[in-house]
Amino acid sequence: MADTEVVIEPGRQDIVVTRVFDAPRDVVFAAYTDPDLVPRWWGSGRFTTEVDRMDVRPGGAWRFVARKADGTGYGFRGVYHDVVAPERIVSTYEFEEGGPGRLQLQVDTLTEVDGKTELVVVSLFQSVEDRDGWIPAAGIEKSVQESMDLLEEIIRERPRPGATDRSGRSA
Repeated sequence: MADTEVVIEPGRQDIVVTRVFDAPRDVVFAAYTDPDLVPRWWGSGRFTTEVDRMDVRPGGAWRFVARKADGTGYGFRGVYHDVVAPERIVSTYEFEEGGPGRLQLQVDTLTEVDGKTELVVVSLFQSVEDRDGWIPAAGIEKSVQESMDLLEEIIRERPRPGATDRSGRSA
């Protein structure tokens, strides 16, 4: 699996996640925004994820519930402020149960170079203290790495534009 870089610099209000996928940008964007696929990668392997709603358009809302094995659920929600497919998504990210860092602004940028896609996720917190409060409770680096590994598995399964099957037909 590829490495996911998680940058958490002291004194800053953000967390920056970077991952390069060996796939075109439209394939990565489609897997990243498909409500049928999100439960397979969002929240890492420690949770099951339910997509309550996911309307990926400016003004559209999203809500996911991540459940532990014992059934305990944690709600997350937000609003899409800007969506430029397959380049960028700007949305809010809110942990419904409150606590430090419960509200964030998130910018997801996908850049394609030579058939590979770099995904950069910037999560901007309201304060350094909110950001710092999120880190130890969530085990953020491990969770993000697991989620990005699962997303990569899904992307590898998806047909590529121009790909053909064994008979030579378009996939």
